[in-house]
Amino acid sequence: MQPHRHLRSITLAAFAVVSSAFATPTGLNNIPTADTVPHRTVAIQAFSSFGPGANQFAANGPDEHSFWMGFKTGLQFDFLNLEWGMDSPMITHESGPLFFQTKAGIEPWEGGKLVLGVAGIALTDINRAGDPFTYAMLSHDFGLLRTHTGYGVQTNGNSFLFGIDKTFQVFDRSVNINADLVQAADESFWLPAIGWKYDLHKNIVLEWWTNFPEQGKSSHIAKINFVFKF
Repeated sequence: MQPHRHLRSITLAAFAVVSSAFATPTGLNNIPTADTVPHRTVAIQAFSSFGPGANQFAANGPDEHSFWMGFKTGLQFDFLNLEWGMDSPMITHESGPLFFQTKAGIEPWEGGKLVLGVAGIALTDINRAGDPFTYAMLSHDFGLLRTHTGYGVQTNGNSFLFGIDKTFQVFDRSVNINADLVQAADESFWLPAIGWKYDLHKNIVLEWWTNFPEQGKSSHIAKINFVFKF
């Protein structure tokens, strides 16, 4: 398989997220959610893909380490919440493309959130990138847990998007446990994932998730987020 075709195939396999190759909107593992980065906050992200299976961030192919860096930020305008960001594979093997993502959301009722977004807009190396992923997500907090459902549209990469998560306090630190489910290869099989997030510090959030595809082997994503307000 040619390198650019390989990158395109893994881009189509999931959404960026999730995960989902494209700029990563705020979300769970392989799905975006209706959450947005808080007002005047910046999250700088560094994350790696590894393991024998393919995933949306395996830019160098299955069983090859891939390293990404990026950022996302948020603004609030009265009732409208806006997020945008960029990220790219780099350092290991060939760098790029640079991807852009954005989404806009509202809170139509207490505990409910709705967003429309687009991810995977290639700003460089367009011929090596897949097409953008446009999506709508609805989230609701039932107290016991939060649920997320939506749908994304992409050339040869349409997908239903489902997720659940719960946040706990452990020694005054937030721990989020979550699971999500997307479709890959144009709705031909399901890609479940389980992950966690841990607020190590007010400015540092650690993430990990593992993909368990119906077809192929599992893979893992490790991420560190540096969060700052301005």
